[in-house]
Amino acid sequence: MRDQLDAFARHLAAGHAAARTIKTYGAVISSLTAALPKPTHQPTRAQVEAFLGRRRQDGTPRAASTRNQEFAAIRAFVSFARDELGWTTDPTKGINFVREPRRIPAVLSAPELSALFEAATRASRPHVRSRDLALLAVLSQAALRVHEAVALDLNQVDLSAETLLSVRGKGGTLCDIPLNRPAVELLRDWIAVRGAPVGEAALFLSGRGTRLSIRAVEALLQRLRRAMGTAKKITPHTLRHTAATLTLTAGTDLATVGELLRHSDLNTTRVYLHLVDTRRREAVRRLEATIPASVLPRRTPTPPAPPHEESREPPETLDSRRKLGLDDQCGLVAAA
Repeated sequence: MRDQLDAFARHLAAGHAAARTIKTYGAVISSLTAALPKPTHQPTRAQVEAFLGRRRQDGTPRAASTRNQEFAAIRAFVSFARDELGWTTDPTKGINFVREPRRIPAVLSAPELSALFEAATRASRPHVRSRDLALLAVLSQAALRVHEAVALDLNQVDLSAETLLSVRGKGGTLCDIPLNRPAVELLRDWIAVRGAPVGEAALFLSGRGTRLSIRAVEALLQRLRRAMGTAKKITPHTLRHTAATLTLTAGTDLATVGELLRHSDLNTTRVYLHLVDTRRREAVRRLEATIPASVLPRRTPTPPAPPHEESREPPETLDSRRKLGLDDQCGLVAAA
């Protein structure tokens, strides 16, 4: 089985899968194999369903997102096995992904994002302070995924063109990413400090002079969160969500934000519209005190409805508003 897993990992790498994806998928297939009565036996649909439906050690159900990730890994392995290992059946046929509960991503407000940069100037060690600031800029201004950021090489930074060149995203796609002026300045400062270690092409280096790891970036954000004194969860992906939300709040159209995030489906970008609408409503609410109560029309109070009497028309809900289209609700029009 080890040979098969190694071949599967090479297959995923050839398809430009991220290193974390390769590791995760390999772990899922190893767990599935260990759960089978005969490790070399091709699993049946019932065995795959039992594996996906297993509970945690404490007996609680596992998250739908975890189940879906495992199912995606198994489907990828089955496809590989049918092409390369001679499997003649598909044990995933008839099994579907489960609906995941809608989750609103955590984001930072503009003041909180500024405070994160300020925390880096205070809490980061002097010899890596410029690196940390440049890294924050890449994550929060260019909206890179963490694995994309740590994979950047020095020659991918074009300071004169204010662009990150040939950033490799999901599915092996390559895209040039624009940078704003502060991000360029922070990158310029880090590159001057970074120097040119022999044999290391990575843009972001660890204290040992090797390519910075994803785990190190996650640990950095935890240190900065504590330095900020906030209980809000801050991960590398939080900064990507923040970039999306703040650009929408600033009036950027949905299609452009989708291009910045490199979403293949614009519906993936629409999740941020709920956050924008909530913040706009809160901003308008804060203006209420600027209108004197004395100028408001005096209305006769509406008598309360009798007990148990149902309204003829259901109250407006978020779901009913969505039927109008989220772009129309928030006044955002995607470019043609």
